[in-house]
This record gives sequence, C-alpha cells and structure tokens, in this order.
Amino acid sequence: MRLKSEWYFEHEDGFIEGPYFNSFSPAGLAKIAEGIKALAAPYLVVGDDTDEGYIITEAFRKPVSVITRDANVVRFRTQLLTSEGNGDHQKTCIYVEAADSPGTGIMLNMLRQPWSKTSVMLLAVECRITITDGGV
Repeated sequence: MRLKSEWYFEHEDGFIEGPYFNSFSPAGLAKIAEGIKALAAPYLVVGDDTDEGYIITEAFRKPVSVITRDANVVRFRTQLLTSEGNGDHQKTCIYVEAADSPGTGIMLNMLRQPWSKTSVMLLAVECRITITDGGV
C-alpha cells in the first residue's frame, strides 16, 4: 500500500497551483495503520473461483482471530482448524463490517494465489498491510 497526498491552491481568479506532493510523518503513517486495525468485524474470506475483478464466489469465511499493529504494519491473523477451509482455493480476502453470512461486509483486499489445505492440517493465515509513504 502506498499513500499519496496532493495539495492545490485555487486563487479567486480561477488560477490553480498544484498539484504539490508532500510526505507523511512516521507518526502519521502509524495513525493510518491504527485506523485500519480498528475496522469493525474483519473476516477471512476464501474463494475457489478464478473470475476477474473484485468478485469472489465464497467457499469459506471465518472471523479474523487477532489483529495486531506495530507502527505502520497491521496484521490480520486467522487460525484454521482441521475442519475449516479444506480444499483447493484461488482467492483470499479480508472483509470488514462483515458477518457469518456469505456476501456480507466490504472487501478490503484480495489475494489471487492458489493454495490448499487438508483436513489433517492446522493453518495460520496472516495478511500484513504495510502503510508506506508515496509522497516526496
């Protein structure tokens, strides 16, 4: 993830200066990460489809087990037990403001990476979001 901040100065005669770009302070980046950590009701959502775009045919969903933040890195970690999330999968997402019902919530991100899990495995799935400065 990168952030970019643009500034414009619009004069009364309609003349516009900009865009001017700035950088973010480490404290500012950490505050943005804190806001991501505070998003309500995060769920791990797994899909088996290969459709393009930000759509997913859900095969499994589970509330995120733990969310941690260290400065500008947010970690969403979910423990899958032997009976959970078994099979071959194509997509993995974090949804926020979600519930147990498929299709609920807002997709925060999507990973398109095949992976598999069997019924004899315990698996920890971790999504790390790093807030970096895209400015000057």
